[in-house]
Amino acid sequence: MKGNESVELVLLEKEELNSSYQQGDFVAVPNTKTKFFRTFLPWQLIRFLCINIRMMVMILKSHH
Repeated sequence: MKGNESVELVLLEKEELNSSYQQGDFVAVPNTKTKFFRTFLPWQLIRFLCINIRMMVMILKSHH
């Protein structure tokens, strides 16, 4: 701002404020299947092994 310029604060009504949000503005909530797989220990172990194998392959390729 230069010199004595003023800024006007406009307060929106509650309805206008709520309608300004869109569906993409909020975080996705996990469904029951997603929650299950995040807490299911055998699945987590399988994922852990797969990720480690992929990392080892990548590291071995970089050393040649």
